Amino acid sequence: MAVHKKKPVTFRPFKAPRYAFDNLRICRRCGRYTALREEHCTGCGKSSLVPVEQHAVSIAGRKIHTRLLLTLFLTLASVYFGTSLQQMVLCGAGGLVLMGLLYYTQRKTRKNENLRSLDQLLGHNIGILKQGLEFNRQEAVSVLRENDVLAYEKLRELSVLLRGDRIARQRVALLHGFLLRKDMELELEQLLLKDFEPLLAEYIGEVAKVRRDLIKDRTLRYVKTYEVQILQMDKGSAILAGVAGAAVRMKRYALLYSGFIGRYVQDLPKDRVLRLSRMIAANPHEPWNGLDQTVAEIVSTKYRWDPDFQVDA
Repeated sequence: MAVHKKKPVTFRPFKAPRYAFDNLRICRRCGRYTALREEHCTGCGKSSLVPVEQHAVSIAGRKIHTRLLLTLFLTLASVYFGTSLQQMVLCGAGGLVLMGLLYYTQRKTRKNENLRSLDQLLGHNIGILKQGLEFNRQEAVSVLRENDVLAYEKLRELSVLLRGDRIARQRVALLHGFLLRKDMELELEQLLLKDFEPLLAEYIGEVAKVRRDLIKDRTLRYVKTYEVQILQMDKGSAILAGVAGAAVRMKRYALLYSGFIGRYVQDLPKDRVLRLSRMIAANPHEPWNGLDQTVAEIVSTKYRWDPDFQVDA
């Protein structure tokens, strides 16, 4: 069987936005939404893309100006139709006071106006928004054959807004062909699926080698749920042992998943067994669910004369 050779790649820097809509833009001409870094709108071809928040602020500003102009118009109309000079002066003065109060009130509530405008912009156009994101996804997939790295980067940007197993599977499939390194901006919990996926299991195993810190609760639960299926895979035991070794880095994980770790502790490298042994020695009264005995037996048979373990004796 031919071995699939993974290729080394470099991803563009990516920082997840504070809010999901931060990277979302809208075309002022045709109203199409996009979450990709495009110079021109793919709908109309115009360079009229602006952030949705900026567009919402602009809409709110126009509404405020409209209210002020309407008040000014009514003031001028009341002055024009006044039957006496005194009535005209009173109408004019009252209108100016009203405009001043309106301006002051709108200035105080401008942030709320902006948020309301943004909520309406996204909520009322949810169908158009979904169409734009789906068009983005298809565009990302279309460049896969020519540039799989670019395709992954586009899908990574879209995943901030476009969630679900479909885009996660596509990202996992692309990551399967890349050689993972410790210095790469990798993700894991964002890629977890509802069902078992062999490529995802392999990816989790690779991540466990280079970025143990990414192995967290959701990943541990996923691996434990599909433990039987992973065991049936080629090198499935190695994947499970790698995940168990990553779980050893935190006492909370070691306690919560002590049963899972115990099933693969015999396959852990020396540094993981040493860490686990010291953790148990420092917390002898915790409910280790038999993991402490298993580790003690391994240390006794495999590392009895190892000086690193003599400290724990």
